[in-house]
Amino acid sequence: MKRILVIGDVLLDKYDFCVHRENPESNAPCFTVIETNLKIGGAGNVAANLESLGSKVKLISVVGKDESADKIKTILKKSNIDFDLIEDEERSTIIKERILSKTSGEYFFRKDTEKKEYIREKHVLEILNSVKADDLIIISDYNKGVISKELVSKLKDKGNTILVDPKPAHTTFYNDLFLITPNLIEAIEMTREKDWLKAGKILVNQLKTNVLLKKGANGVSFFGTCGERFDIDANAKKVFDVTGAGDTVIAVLTHFYNKGFSLKESIKLANDAAGIAVGFPGCYQISEKEVLEESMK
Repeated sequence: MKRILVIGDVLLDKYDFCVHRENPESNAPCFTVIETNLKIGGAGNVAANLESLGSKVKLISVVGKDESADKIKTILKKSNIDFDLIEDEERSTIIKERILSKTSGEYFFRKDTEKKEYIREKHVLEILNSVKADDLIIISDYNKGVISKELVSKLKDKGNTILVDPKPAHTTFYNDLFLITPNLIEAIEMTREKDWLKAGKILVNQLKTNVLLKKGANGVSFFGTCGERFDIDANAKKVFDVTGAGDTVIAVLTHFYNKGFSLKESIKLANDAAGIAVGFPGCYQISEKEVLEESMK
């Protein structure tokens, strides 16, 4: 199996599990933190899923030179994920903090600490130096600045197979790649077409790239550059939290495609995996065994 290189925006996901109490100052909600969990989000969650699946993976990103970056490195080391986090003193590592109920798991609200800024040319070159000729590449684009037009263009020049979890702001970056996996809202924004079937056809025709359209409770739809089209129904038994489901899809798809499964088989397994992941709070890292067992049902 080839190494899978995950390139993209890495986030520190902070989960504060709280109990609600009366606010003595005002009518605003007040919570007492009982427990805090830290995880890696964004491209880091894609890499964590691949590690859990058993893939050989390396994560590459640009982060700040700060405490949050140090926490991410600690998590990656404990998870046995190979990584190269390029530190930039002019950047701040992105933090997404979620407030949840300790008793029920109810998701109250989220607060983000972030500032978008595209990476500098020297960082583009540092990333490119880590790419080997036979790597499969996943671009995990959260539109936070690590994925730039220059970076994607130079990655294409290397000739590797590239799969992208995209963002509409960067639609023009994604032409002539292997596959993109937009969700329904992203596809509509990318094409300005509300009909999902028309949106998928527009994307594959304009970008000359295979398109896997993620439709949430309505499953997934594939639009191939050679005219292949198919739909797969969703397979979720319960939906608790959709956080990170897109990361699960692209990780599982790439993992099984790398193992020699056909693209259609890999998409089916990725759809099954997403149905499992949304049944858990926060970003859930799935195992190959779970996916294969689910596919047998």
